[in-house]
Formats: sequence, C-alpha cells, structure tokens
Amino acid sequence: MAEEDFEVVELIQEAGFADTVGHELASTEKALDTQDPLTGLLTEAAFKSQLDRLLQRARRVSVTATLALLQLENFYEIRTWVGRSEASLLLSDIARELKKALPPSVVLCRCEHFEFAALLTNECSVNAQLITSRVKTALRSALSAAIPPQLELKCGIGLSQITGQIPSAEVLFARARHSISLAHSRQRHAEHASMARPEATLEHLRRALKDNNLQMNFQPIVNMQGDGLPRFEVRIALLASEMAVPTDLLFEIAVQNALGEALDRWVIAKALRHLRLRRGSGLLFFINLTLNSLVSPGFLPWLKDRLQQASVEPEQLVFQISEIDVLIAQHHLQHFSAGLKKLGLRLCISHFGCTQEPYRYLPLVQADMVKLASVHLENVANEIHKRKQLRATVDKLNSYGIRVMAGMVEQVSVLPVLWKSRVNFVQGYCFQAPGTSLNFHFLSEQTLGLH
Repeated sequence: MAEEDFEVVELIQEAGFADTVGHELASTEKALDTQDPLTGLLTEAAFKSQLDRLLQRARRVSVTATLALLQLENFYEIRTWVGRSEASLLLSDIARELKKALPPSVVLCRCEHFEFAALLTNECSVNAQLITSRVKTALRSALSAAIPPQLELKCGIGLSQITGQIPSAEVLFARARHSISLAHSRQRHAEHASMARPEATLEHLRRALKDNNLQMNFQPIVNMQGDGLPRFEVRIALLASEMAVPTDLLFEIAVQNALGEALDRWVIAKALRHLRLRRGSGLLFFINLTLNSLVSPGFLPWLKDRLQQASVEPEQLVFQISEIDVLIAQHHLQHFSAGLKKLGLRLCISHFGCTQEPYRYLPLVQADMVKLASVHLENVANEIHKRKQLRATVDKLNSYGIRVMAGMVEQVSVLPVLWKSRVNFVQGYCFQAPGTSLNFHFLSEQTLGLH
C-alpha cells in the first residue's frame, strides 16, 4: 500500500474514533443533565419527562403505576440546626436509604424544596401504601443518629395513581401533594373518631343525598383588617355518629363516583335558604365546588335559576375551587369563570401553590382571592425564610388584585406573623372549629377619640 493510502486510512480511523468519542461525550453530558449531582438520582425535569411519556401511554393502554411523593416536612428546621453542609450530606444519606429500602424497579428522583419522588409500577404500585409506609419508618430509624436529639425527621407521603385522565406530570405532582394534606386532615380527625371505609362512606353518602340527610357546618373566616362582616366557609357532614368523615375526603369520594355535582347543588340550595332567611345581615358564604360541577354543562344554568329564585345578592357567595381541579379542568375554566362573573359571583382558588407554577393559570380563572396551600404556612412562625417567602407570595398576589387567605390555622401564635405578612383573611381552629351554629363575634376596626 502506498504511503498516501496509509494516511487516508489513518484519517478515516481517527474520524471514526473522534465520532465515537463525541457520541460518548454527548451521552455523558445528557446523563449529567438528567442526574442530580448530590444524590445521583434523576433530576425533577428528567423524572417529569418520563412521567409525561407514561401518561401518554396510559391514554392508549391500561397502566398500573403510582407516583409517591416524599416531603421532608421539617428539613428547613433541621438544616438550621446542623448547617448547610451537614444538611447536604443528610440529603445524600436519605437518597441512599431510599435506594436500599425500595425495590430495584422503582425509579427515584430528587425534587426541589426537600422532596423526593418515586415511580412505582405493577406489583409495587398495587402495594404502594404498604411500601411507602415501611420506607418512612426505615428512614426515621436510619437517620435518627444524624439528627439533633431535640428533633425528629417528619415525613409526609402522598400517592397519586397514574391514569389516562391526568393531563400532565404537573397535575400528578399536585394530586400527590394534595394527598399529603388529606392524610394530615384524616390524622387530625382520627384522633377524635374512627374513620369509615370509603365503600361504606359512598353508600352512606348516596342514601344521605336521596333522603336529604346531610348536615351543614360552618367555620368563620376572619378579615385581618377587622371589617366586621360575618364570613363562613360552608362544610357538610354525614348525619351518623359512627361516620366521622372530613369534608375534603367526603368531596373526594363524591367526585370519584360522579356525585360531586349533586353534592354541590345540595349545599348551594341549603346555603341560599340560610342567606334568604338572614337577609340584611351582611352574611357571606364560601362554598367549595367539586370538579364534577366545573365540567358540567348544566351547572351554571341551574345556578342562575337558583339565584333568581332565592333573590339573594351574588356578593354574598364566594365559590372555592381547588388548584388541582383548576389544572385538570383547564379547558373548561375560561367559560366557567366567565359564567360566574356574569352572575356577579366571586371565585377563590384553594390549595394555592401546591404546584410549582401556580401563577401560570391565574389569567384563565379571574380569581378574586386565593387560599394558600398548607406548605406556605408550615413552620412560618419559627423560620425567617418561610416568613419572607410568605410575604413575597402575598405581595405578588396583592399586586394582581387578588386577596389572600390562610386556612387551617390552628395556633393563635401564628396570627401576628400572618398579619405582618399582610394576609387578608384567616380561617382555622385558632378561631373556632366547624359547627352547626353561625354564632361568632366578628370584630370590626374602631377608632377611639377623646371629647
């Protein structure tokens, strides 16, 4: 072979080698983009991309899969005690323990804001409740020595089943976060009464709607500026001593079984009757609406007829819809919110901020106010950065002309923090538990002068 032929072969080989190296480098860079450098788990963006592909598949074929979201609920407090460096090592330890405690088939991800996510499929999905419960116990046991003795790792786990009806990974995450809030609510109620099984609750709910055998409860909502107007959130309960079911769980069961709109209509009809009997009192009701009503073509016409029959001022009603339902029913929202505005009714978004980009959908809904998700209020009295975040959130919402409510406030000691953060309304056990009475003394701001 001639000398120039050798040179050509070498150039071809070098080109092939360089091409191979280039592919390897590109693959490495791609892997680094999808891998969290601290824990070695998938990044949230890469994980959500996988979930979106799985959701697309779930629209074509049956899929058995569950998203499990693990929240380290007091990790900000732990980091304050141990320092940032030790806290980073602790996150790495948690990732390692999760890998050990979960089956190899589970896909793990490290999320922002001290959360971890896991995708459980097939048998793992079927046993998701049992598996995640054991993981929580294993984490606490394994990490107890690394945490200051005056603290313990508080974990919340939310599960969201993957179905073809869920439009995106963002909604899937929101449902998992809402599941954590529901779990906390069930735990609080379980301290006072035994919980019924969902099947028994559903059967009892069907009978109660048929026999008009539900009970209305009311919880006061206090204006932090003290305007003296009586505001109450309307809740419902099953009339049975052996059935202690929180309102949010009752609504969840109703929606899953296409009873949500019937439940909403029952509550609205009873609320209008209360308002008509108390005409001139300035009474305002906040009423929760289910997803079934948001997507129902018959709900708004029915509501218009009911308002006309009751001769009630529309300003006396504020309808609350969950942020999760907002995301699921995005294609219906402009029509629905425009219909409410046309009737002179106001709208409040509850569980606001359980997704990462809650401001994205606000232009669709024309909301007058929002009720913050519980994540915005956790440890707000003890942690400076949480107070700063809350104040920034309130200021941003107020700049849009949206007023802000804090719900599920249990400690009176939190009220000064909420007032300094310019929260407009507060609701919770710190004032009064839900009850059948509308008796609550709403203070009004007064100016005293000397004569």
